[in-house]
Amino acid sequence: MSNRNRHVVILPALLLLAACAPAAGAGGAPRVSFSSPADGATVSSPVHVTLAAENFIVEPAGEVKAGAGHLHIMVDADCAAAGEIIAKDDNHLHYGQGQLSADLELAPGPHTLCLQAGDGAHTALSGDGLRQTISITVE
Repeated sequence: MSNRNRHVVILPALLLLAACAPAAGAGGAPRVSFSSPADGATVSSPVHVTLAAENFIVEPAGEVKAGAGHLHIMVDADCAAAGEIIAKDDNHLHYGQGQLSADLELAPGPHTLCLQAGDGAHTALSGDGLRQTISITVE
């Protein structure tokens, strides 16, 4: 096969690959999640929780910016409805400094944890990926 013919075969293949690749800056839907513990895990207290975000900027509370905010964990409480101000009490924990980890003192037994993204003013953001609920058991 000559070099000219190889280019004819390779060029269409490269163009096809480029067409299938995501566009620059196209990151998909925003998502927040528990990196650990895993759903269904048995853990000891204090429970070390690590959090993750994709296509969402985690930053300190304050200014309200599109695509950005901070995280909250609801312990044994429902997630807030989109548009509601997230309460702040023993069951609604705010990580307004942009934290992505925490140590939770939990009594032995089963618990649910809801991770929820809120904007700079603590308003629950809409979007299926901006909250996650897991169940854990503390020994």
